[in-house]
Amino acid sequence: MRVLLFGDGRWAANSLVALCEAGHVITAVVLRVHPSDPELEQAARERGIPLLQPAKVNAPEFISELGSVSPDVGLSIAYNQIFRRSAYDFLPFGLINFHAGKLPLYRGRNVVNWAILNGETEIGLTAHLVDDGIDTGDIVLQKTFPIHWMDGYGDVLERIVSEFPACVLETIGRIESGQVERTPQPEGEGTYFPGRGPDDEWLDWNDSSFNLHNKVRAITRPGPGAKTMLDGVEVRIWRAYYDSKWTNYIATPGVVVGRTELGVRVKTRDSVLQIEEIQMPGCNPTKPTWRMGTRLGVDHREFRMP
Repeated sequence: MRVLLFGDGRWAANSLVALCEAGHVITAVVLRVHPSDPELEQAARERGIPLLQPAKVNAPEFISELGSVSPDVGLSIAYNQIFRRSAYDFLPFGLINFHAGKLPLYRGRNVVNWAILNGETEIGLTAHLVDDGIDTGDIVLQKTFPIHWMDGYGDVLERIVSEFPACVLETIGRIESGQVERTPQPEGEGTYFPGRGPDDEWLDWNDSSFNLHNKVRAITRPGPGAKTMLDGVEVRIWRAYYDSKWTNYIATPGVVVGRTELGVRVKTRDSVLQIEEIQMPGCNPTKPTWRMGTRLGVDHREFRMP
């Protein structure tokens, strides 16, 4: 098939390579205005594929340019502009968006982080037709993959990225063979998530150990890392652990109440969280060795806690 690819990053680059190796023709690659990395552009240049980079993907002059390359179908993989109908109506087989969420749940942005934050045990990868909404179009393919208790953001991200090309090829294969089954998303049953910002990195020690465990792993590498304060100094927490069998009891949240070979245990609202890897400003990541009674946290009058 003749494929028009809108995309960004390794997700899209790996899919482009797989499509070319399977014999499909990439008529053009449409890049983000500010790509997250050069992988997709490099993959396209190596194969002599035309590159486009519009400021506004729905501009009439750009849509006219897209029509001139005569694609059969459009694919959107980590592209960050919202498509209007004029941007895909000219495509004979429509525009397919590949979304790392189990639609109709987890529409929106940063859904891998949000799924881990919510303690999900699996994550979806969904191919759906683009319509007038945001991640609301008919589903044509959906796969699910596990999220394990100690998986961090990087682990889940790598799992999805590695599965992306196969899902893209299967979707294109169904379209090409005429065996596409369109499953409408149920109205009123979806969830939408906004993009995450800098304020979302702070830990609130008055939260539960379960939530704090999930938050640390949801934004660990390659994310920004969770943050707390120690004596007025910002501390990044890269790895933490919670066991639901640990005792629940009341004490002051944010205080170091235990020391182990792996790190320290900090009191939360209900139990404790074991902190195993931290990073102070200007220092390398390390295991914390804070003394018993050390108090972590921020002044709620100065920082907005998520």
